[in-house]
Amino acid sequence: MSTLPRTVLVIGCGFPQLSLIRRARALGFAVLGLDGSPEAPGIADCNDFAHVSTADADAIARLITERGVRAIATTGSELALKTAAIAAHRTGLPFSADPETVRRCQEKDAMRAAYATGDVAVPPFASCSTVEEARAFAAMNPYPFVVKPVRGWGQRGVARVDTDAELEDAVVDALAHSHNAGLAQVVVERWIEGGEYSVTGWIEGGELVSYCVTERIKVPGKKPLGVMVAEVAPSGLSRAAEELVIAEARKGAKALGLTRGPCYSQVAFDERTERAYLFETAARMGGGFDADVAYLASGVNLYDRILGIAVGDADLERAGKTGAAHGAAIVKFHIGRPGVVQAKRGLEAARGEKGVLAAELFPPVGARVYPLTDSAKRTGYVIAAGATRAEVEHAADAALAQMDLETSP
Repeated sequence: MSTLPRTVLVIGCGFPQLSLIRRARALGFAVLGLDGSPEAPGIADCNDFAHVSTADADAIARLITERGVRAIATTGSELALKTAAIAAHRTGLPFSADPETVRRCQEKDAMRAAYATGDVAVPPFASCSTVEEARAFAAMNPYPFVVKPVRGWGQRGVARVDTDAELEDAVVDALAHSHNAGLAQVVVERWIEGGEYSVTGWIEGGELVSYCVTERIKVPGKKPLGVMVAEVAPSGLSRAAEELVIAEARKGAKALGLTRGPCYSQVAFDERTERAYLFETAARMGGGFDADVAYLASGVNLYDRILGIAVGDADLERAGKTGAAHGAAIVKFHIGRPGVVQAKRGLEAARGEKGVLAAELFPPVGARVYPLTDSAKRTGYVIAAGATRAEVEHAADAALAQMDLETSP
């Protein structure tokens, strides 16, 4: 394996890292991919692969030393981000955020404490370690609420609750997910009416610059809650409302101490009150091809900048517009029927739809498709670009209608 500076270790080979791996290869870098699953979809695009868990910072640090790795990168995954930050810190490799900054962005109680110091608008909430503490919050605030693990990702353990009867089950489930991630606490927060939006940006000169605001289209229902099935630009907000969403995301990034690199924010906008509420800030790109949509909407490829930090290339880190800015762009996910995959059909037809730039089905024949309990259970995607939102939504729907995973029970 080459150990030249042009080799990048990418933590994670799942679909959140797929575009980063492919962009690194397109720029001429060799990629050493790392993942706990030998069937991760990005492995085929790597020059070399190490079968190591993305949660094992010790093993990754040893691998960096043994292989002489001099560049590390990741995107799209909270778990991979945390581990990459720790491994980079231990081995002295350049990275966009230190472990403590990543921790503040990942532990939801610490995140909200930081928001409070920055006068960020967030829903009323409480950090709870017992059902009784959650009930005490409920006694002081009207339903509905959202219950979520203090530590967690991919919407695992997140639920909406409307009654006392639902609260206990939601808290117990969220506590279990958070305990598995190392901190048995949950956040119970007031439900905010309105649409949800993602801000994909970059910290420049200590301040968040937005490159795209997308509307988050989610699976309906209360549990799982918030699993995204599409991100689409333009957002559908007025320019004034969009500026309010960006401003809240900007305040959150500053409050959390982000000083360099990628930033992904989730914001709710209540049109009745014309107020934006920040749900979370991540020191990474979104895990649902958000940076791909941002590139199509703005012409700025933020994967280039992530790689620029990794290899110490200041020009690449500051790269500006390198592609066409389209009037609209979308990523929309395929949701497969649970069962064992028997056949995959329709990809070529999907890729031939007007405006479609990419279409894939992830699970290979023989793999198991699980019910949609979190974002990791999505089974494929379509990316499309065009002049209008209606045009790209039609293209994505037409492509997805062609794509099929035949599964047996």
